[in-house]
Amino acid sequence: MQVDFLIVGQGLAGSLLARELRRRGRTVHVVDDGWKSASSQVAAGLMTPLTGRRFTLTKDYPELFAAAQAKLTELGVFRPIKVYRMFVDDEQRAKGLKRTECTSCQPFIARVTSARGELDAGLTDAFGGALMNGAWVDLPKLLADVRAELLAAGNLTEAAFDPAEAALFAEGVRWRTLRAGAIIYCDGYKSALRGPFTYLPWQPAKGEALTLRSDVPDKSFILNREGWALPLGQGVWRTGTNWQWDQLDEIPTEPQKEKLIRRFRSYFGQDVSVEVAAHVAGVRPCTSDNHPFMGTHPQQPRTHLFGGLGPRGTVWAPLMAEEMGAYLCEGTPLRPECNLSRFAPAG
Repeated sequence: MQVDFLIVGQGLAGSLLARELRRRGRTVHVVDDGWKSASSQVAAGLMTPLTGRRFTLTKDYPELFAAAQAKLTELGVFRPIKVYRMFVDDEQRAKGLKRTECTSCQPFIARVTSARGELDAGLTDAFGGALMNGAWVDLPKLLADVRAELLAAGNLTEAAFDPAEAALFAEGVRWRTLRAGAIIYCDGYKSALRGPFTYLPWQPAKGEALTLRSDVPDKSFILNREGWALPLGQGVWRTGTNWQWDQLDEIPTEPQKEKLIRRFRSYFGQDVSVEVAAHVAGVRPCTSDNHPFMGTHPQQPRTHLFGGLGPRGTVWAPLMAEEMGAYLCEGTPLRPECNLSRFAPAG
């Protein structure tokens, strides 16, 4: 089989890039291990506008959010929802109030409360909070839909990928019986561990999440305080997450499960029941400067990377997949802050 591009990985990055390249008339073949190592499978897909201890809006967020909303709505996986960020102290509340004066922040802030119970009497928001206009993305549906498209077209091989099996030659790359004009790594944190892009300053971080049932009344918004809780209706919630920079694997742990349950319960002013239905773990492909890695290997012109989307992958991915497609097909320059050429190989 001969195709234009061999894509490694069918997580969020690989799925959207495969669709973008096909939209541009290019042929692709994807190799994927059945999502065994895809952080997209365990991510909540949240879009939370103002984040961090300083409650800031990153400069690219409005552009990225608008593009993501358009593309993901078209794909039927965009779910608008309010996010209630409960402040942890008076300092954070002051920052939240100040953000209401920021022109770029205003479209994302629906309301700021200043005391417990103003929004919902059942919450432990002693310092108030900010009700933000956010969203979540149905990542399992997105990945399943794209997988079905690829399988129907004969463009997917379910297998573990070993970079040593990919043979480079002047016209492209050969992997098993397949020949491609180029190879694109979209395999998340795996590119930090092996293959041609280990030289980049990756900072992969493990996270865990729970799906649980609870007798707490359903909410119409996501709860956010040093973690998150996403209401799915009928007493079902997803909640996470934690950050761990060692033990990079997909194995859920008992201590983190207990921590996530305690945090979930801490959001409410009364005792709530918790029954864990699922516990998952994954590794986020984070980077040293919190920007994606996109572009071409400095010594291998047929070898490309589209990854490093990190915890804001659902916001970054739709527009960046479009820009990566334009770069690969038309030679359109990548934005400098995302081009992997900003980092030189060691030595």
